[in-house]
Amino acid sequence: MSKHTYRSKKVNEIDWDQLRGKWAGQSLVFAVDVAKETQYALLANQGQTESVLLRWGHLGESVALIGELSRFGTAVDVVMESSGTYGDSLRHLCRQAGFAVHLASAKRVHDAQEVFDGVPSLHDPKSAFLVAKLHLEGLTKPWPELGDREREMNALRREYEMHQSQYERCQNRLEAGLSRHWPEVLQLLPLDSVALEQLLKAHGSPAEVAADGDGAAGEMRRTGGHFLEEGKILAVIASAGATLGEPCTGAERRYLAALACELEHSRLHMRGARRALESMVAADGKLAEMARTVGCLTTAVLLSLHLDPRHFANPRAFQKALGLNLKEKSSGKHKGQLKLTKRGSSMARKYLYFAALRLIRRDPVVARWYEGKKDPKAKLKAVIAFVRKLALGLWHVARGDKFDASRLLSVGA
Repeated sequence: MSKHTYRSKKVNEIDWDQLRGKWAGQSLVFAVDVAKETQYALLANQGQTESVLLRWGHLGESVALIGELSRFGTAVDVVMESSGTYGDSLRHLCRQAGFAVHLASAKRVHDAQEVFDGVPSLHDPKSAFLVAKLHLEGLTKPWPELGDREREMNALRREYEMHQSQYERCQNRLEAGLSRHWPEVLQLLPLDSVALEQLLKAHGSPAEVAADGDGAAGEMRRTGGHFLEEGKILAVIASAGATLGEPCTGAERRYLAALACELEHSRLHMRGARRALESMVAADGKLAEMARTVGCLTTAVLLSLHLDPRHFANPRAFQKALGLNLKEKSSGKHKGQLKLTKRGSSMARKYLYFAALRLIRRDPVVARWYEGKKDPKAKLKAVIAFVRKLALGLWHVARGDKFDASRLLSVGA
């Protein structure tokens, strides 16, 4: 393919009336390479016997461009890769115009970079060309749009993840600070202790805790309640006065107090987002069995990521969407090791992994299967094997079947 194939024109240089006359009555393919600002697209008739490669500024020219496409008066297939949220506003405009929107796999576009022109390069105009080619070969699929309820779940899940991530970062920073200034308290209270959080928020440093022993003890009794023994409270107060840690400066005390405040903020908002997610799942009676099996939070995460098992034709399709299907690289006499493709959402796999661990711990059938399968040198291998089986089982559970581990696993008598 010659070099000039990828030369693009600005949208305001296109003679739209001439194109409409030439392609009258023909359906069109509008293949977009999504970017932050300057977008590239290949506009072609259905057989791609004729095409034009164009570019435009998204914010200033997208509305006018969609208007020109609408005036063709024929079906328009818009095809784009999933590029985070950069293409969402353009996709919204296309849907408002009544265009059918299709999704092209970014991996397929990348792998096809040398197929058509023999040149192992990839740039914006060429990407648009490849997106169009994949669509005309039938290698794209309709864009899966989230409904309002799924979008609500998606936003709540993102909020939960944001606060959870911040909570964990602050915990790590607090552990480092306490190791320097008050190492003894780390042996007495866990980092996620609300009593420790509130104690540091109010006093900031072990010296302040020791100076106000009665007040600090009262604060711990209030926040710890019956979960915190009196002996531990007294031990914490005593350790503050006899700590081996380096005394805090004023700024260091304020820093520890600020970390405690941030921990409280993240904890409360994380709990609120989680409760909202769980209540949305609980409100859908059809998800009751799935929620009992893997938990309300995991169920909500799967739904928010387009991974509702009810939307897949068979169990293997659901497993593949999670990236839990296997890949192999073999040649001649060499037989490669089977590995997970990991092509799906890593977040979905993470939550499903922890759900599998809970089932291994609480379900006697799963526990017995795991004990028989686990390798002392590679315990994770048996867990992953169960995660793959769990994905297959969830497809049936989401359709109303009761979770029965004995039907999913082969366990000897």
